[in-house]
Amino acid sequence: MSNSVLFISYDGLLDPLGGSQILPYLHSIRQHPRPLHILSYEKPARFKAGGELLKAELASSGIGWTPLSFTTRFGRLGKLWDLSRMYEVALYLQFKHRFGVIHCRSYQAMQVGALLRKLTGVKVLFDMRGLWVDERVDGDIWKLDNSIDASIFKLYKRVEGSLLLSASHIVALTERVVPELYKLSPDMSAPISVIPCCADFEHFILPTAKQRMATRKELGLPENAFVLSYLGSLGTWYMLEEMLQLFGQAATERKDVHFLLITKDWREEHEALIIALGLSHLRTRIHVHEAKRDQVPSYIGCSDLMLSFIKPAYSKIASSPTKIAEALAVGLPVVSNAGIGDIDDMTARLKAGAVIDLDKPDSLSDIVSSLDSLKKMGGPNLRARAKSELDLHVAELSYKKIYEQLEQTL
Repeated sequence: MSNSVLFISYDGLLDPLGGSQILPYLHSIRQHPRPLHILSYEKPARFKAGGELLKAELASSGIGWTPLSFTTRFGRLGKLWDLSRMYEVALYLQFKHRFGVIHCRSYQAMQVGALLRKLTGVKVLFDMRGLWVDERVDGDIWKLDNSIDASIFKLYKRVEGSLLLSASHIVALTERVVPELYKLSPDMSAPISVIPCCADFEHFILPTAKQRMATRKELGLPENAFVLSYLGSLGTWYMLEEMLQLFGQAATERKDVHFLLITKDWREEHEALIIALGLSHLRTRIHVHEAKRDQVPSYIGCSDLMLSFIKPAYSKIASSPTKIAEALAVGLPVVSNAGIGDIDDMTARLKAGAVIDLDKPDSLSDIVSSLDSLKKMGGPNLRARAKSELDLHVAELSYKKIYEQLEQTL
């Protein structure tokens, strides 16, 4: 089955990331048309809640799925166990179905893909999604002053080079990371395609004025407020403190400014941060809401400007935040901090908002004084400009071309 694909992911289809970044692409692969089977790791609670429904949906689209249970305990031993099972099940599936292409999402999957290529000669697409090894260090997950972590880092840097060397084709998210890949694996010969994180423009639609007002009412936002928004997790990489500082400056100068945080991660520590920043008197103008995927377009679409501040680090040259594509799809300008992936160039090219250097003392004040002009960048024209680069259909065509190239060499 030279045109069939085995897609391997350590991320779950039922994770929030699965709904926004994985499933839309998988459905497009199947529509090429191209036989598709998925091997993924699912969190037990999420699988119990939605696994059977998703399995039925995938089956109705002709997509096979082998979900494995993500190990939530035992630390690194649990991860090693998961990886060993990934090897075992992927080998079984490959020998059973003889897939023509193995599509490996990130490093764990590519470790398995490299072995499958060595054993069977199958073509392997390494969909990197970022510099995973350096992200572990930059995110303070691996601490290089710890001898064990330092040894693991050195080992995985060697593994990283071998994975790039084993790939038949490589997908990166940004142009900025491409020269780094050649430094990591100077002898690699695989072609590299850059496909940024895109959004489904059929799902993320431009809201009408009536819809914006209805959503504001639902979320407790004043009808005439200037709404800053943030979408997503509040974990390792996201600079909530700086975003709150920007809101604080804006809200002090303007009584109409409110901050909408669309996240499932709000904790007591975040309330403590508001107090520590001296923003307690503005707490009634900070609105925190969870959102299901179907609600996200209207929630972000009711705001005037999105904030996306991400911890700057070496590994972030490879990052392409999905939230930015989703914001632009609903015509929402974005303020980002400099140095993250290709965002600097993309923002200027698409006239999509502003990029600021957070190390400069006046950077936040400059944005506060520009709020109204930034808002005017939004709307249908912004959506149209972004659609040509960041619509899911653009990514679909890119992946289709890659598959066709791989299949021609089988």
